[in-house]
Amino acid sequence: MESSNKVAPGSGAALSARAFEVRKNALTMAQVQGQGYVAQALGVADVLSVAYLHSMNVRPEDPQWEGRDRFLLSVGHYAIAHYSILAEAGYFPKEELVTYGCDDSRLPMSGMASYTPGAEMSGGSIGLGLPMAVGIGLGLKRKQSSSFVYTLMGDGELAEGPTWEAAIAASNYQLDNIIAMVDFNGVQADGPSTKIASTEPLVQKFEAFGFYVQRVDGNDMEALLKAFDNARNHSHPKPRMIICDTKMGKGVDFLEAREKNHFIRLDPPDWDRAFEALEARRTAA
Repeated sequence: MESSNKVAPGSGAALSARAFEVRKNALTMAQVQGQGYVAQALGVADVLSVAYLHSMNVRPEDPQWEGRDRFLLSVGHYAIAHYSILAEAGYFPKEELVTYGCDDSRLPMSGMASYTPGAEMSGGSIGLGLPMAVGIGLGLKRKQSSSFVYTLMGDGELAEGPTWEAAIAASNYQLDNIIAMVDFNGVQADGPSTKIASTEPLVQKFEAFGFYVQRVDGNDMEALLKAFDNARNHSHPKPRMIICDTKMGKGVDFLEAREKNHFIRLDPPDWDRAFEALEARRTAA
């Protein structure tokens, strides 16, 4: 039994509508704190919507269901993005989003598995998602489970050694139950990721490590739908990688245009302006 909250296959327009809600969820939480990694959440909303509402086999009402697909948030500071999709998928009520980052909240500012329904790993140090996916993938294989392990990485963490050690292991053990994603938005804390430590050409590198690799526009819903379907249905015993080129601040024009948007602080009126810009973009579309 899969989640009743999933979008029917091929429903790109319906998924785009849900991705709008995911973006709105992220703005709601950022407004509470007046700051956050909200540009990343806006950019990766389409990717997460396809993952959770189309591709993954989950039961939000039973987060520990043994037959579930696992999702590992390797970029722990993307917690605001993860909570946005978890709320949209039905893991907890949307009304809880306003507790983000507050005392005794189930939604801490960095992802923690012990707090949040649906969270499978705690984040902070980057570069751990793919290594954990290898371990979980091996365990699922030994249990003869048909479940998949999804993991979301950022482009900056591709400079971390454990990522590539895990890539070797995933290929060596033919872990075709791993679907890894890279949110390639070109920005990390110290500046452009392509200048701080360029890891290109990524497609050729992951192919050389034995992955089935696709690279798509991470804000193109139809391209994402095809890529996730291809990854799940690929017939060769290889781990799968989807590199998603996304736009920071997607859907909010003045955030898209910011030169520095790794971590955003706005005055209270500007959060209202962000909601208005998001709604205006949807209306125009």
